[in-house]
Amino acid sequence: MSGIRGEFFSYKDFRRSLHHRPLSPKVWSSAQLTDIRQSLESDDVDIVALASAPSLMGCEVTPGMAIAMQWLNPGVGLKGHAHAWWHLFIIQSGHGSLTLGEAQPVKVGPGDVLLVPAWTTHGFSNSEGDEPLAMLNLSNMPQMALLANFADSHGLITSPA
Repeated sequence: MSGIRGEFFSYKDFRRSLHHRPLSPKVWSSAQLTDIRQSLESDDVDIVALASAPSLMGCEVTPGMAIAMQWLNPGVGLKGHAHAWWHLFIIQSGHGSLTLGEAQPVKVGPGDVLLVPAWTTHGFSNSEGDEPLAMLNLSNMPQMALLANFADSHGLITSPA
């Protein structure tokens, strides 16, 4: 039975363990993001998760929320998909289109803010020019992962034929 016996904690200690650590201010510079992106292997979509600490545990930038920067290269699309977490996309540069459910694609460009609620089918296409579609992506993915609603998101990328 060794190794499978459960542990006990007072309810007071359990409740105390649910409080998150204090947050401290963070700055991610554009130059750092550019350097990190250039160090990635060439791909159709480059995604960098922003972290508040030098460990994967720091990728939950604030309780329950993740932030990532992603670049969809020209001629590339992300297939329509849905999952348990919401997204808030802020278009930084480039132009493309967003598909939500069965609706017609919506043109997107710098300064546009896009809310994609949980379980809403969504996809992107960058067929509008020769520069990457750069998007700041906020989500509650860490919160959903803790609730065991994390969906596998492989196979979302489509490359030009």
